[in-house]
Amino acid sequence: MGTPFSKLKAGAKTAPVRDVVGMVLGAGFQQGVPAVRLARKNGVDELVAGGFLELPGTLPVTPDDANAMPVGNWQVPRAFRAPHIAFAIHSEQAFLRQSPETGEKGDPHMRSVSRATAPDLPPLTVGLPEFQAAWAARLFPEGRRPTACSIQVAATAAISGFLHNPAFRKSGGNAVAMLVFPAYTALAAFQDSLLVLYREHPVGFRHVREAVSSKMRVDEAMADSVLDDTMVDLIPMIEPVLRPLFRQLEISVDYLARRRDCPVEAFFIYGLPTGFRYWSSLFKRILGQTPVFCRPLDSLAGSPSAALPGTHPLAASYTGQLFMAALGAAFAVLDDNA
Repeated sequence: MGTPFSKLKAGAKTAPVRDVVGMVLGAGFQQGVPAVRLARKNGVDELVAGGFLELPGTLPVTPDDANAMPVGNWQVPRAFRAPHIAFAIHSEQAFLRQSPETGEKGDPHMRSVSRATAPDLPPLTVGLPEFQAAWAARLFPEGRRPTACSIQVAATAAISGFLHNPAFRKSGGNAVAMLVFPAYTALAAFQDSLLVLYREHPVGFRHVREAVSSKMRVDEAMADSVLDDTMVDLIPMIEPVLRPLFRQLEISVDYLARRRDCPVEAFFIYGLPTGFRYWSSLFKRILGQTPVFCRPLDSLAGSPSAALPGTHPLAASYTGQLFMAALGAAFAVLDDNA
């Protein structure tokens, strides 16, 4: 399945990529930097390696920061030394939107690309500050594995991974996915499996965690534990946070039905590490629908490597969701050669 948009290329590829590492930068996860290595053999994607790496992963926020931060000396464990690496970048300065304008009107400080995702819609345009893209491209030393071949923003990478989810493939192609990140949630709507609507709302799983932590006067780790417990009803704490997000989703669903003659009955929540029971309950109350919970690892269904022990970071209920963008970045590169 092809990707719905272009990548912010880091370098030229002389041959199809069949072995690539996907890595997340700028997320600030306390576990480390999420990374996965995928190899495509005879049409089957195999997980060669996956886990959190002990790398800085901190994104420069100004050109001066980028110049001051060391590059060219990153190394990864042997299992992750694929020929190529694809970065998925969390940046508050990045953008992803549907607009008739291409790029940032020629702004030399932004690296941007556009691609039409449906014939009757404005193109989807993605951009990242040039200094951040250039910094990422230089992290690994030249002449050693891996070599940067692709730079993507986290949302585009997540969409690429979601397109491989078996539940989405069985949905008929008319669906809405909520891609949940720490600081925001991306709403991606599909018609006949084509991306036709993209919106972002500034509520992510971190805001829900903070609401519970504040109301119950517990630390964030305890809040995460409570979110997966059934002993306390957290709906009164969570509803004020999630209702505006679900209202935005409701507006998007109405647009699809009225303007595009695309009634949506398949809804997915992807990337949510904890609290799905509460999200689902509120979702059903507000929209009258039951969302399907998706895991990044589900996108490897059919591959022997999908049968990971529950203790593996990609299989664990909480940490597995944090690989959403890493896995998607790798899929995007493999699909680009399909």
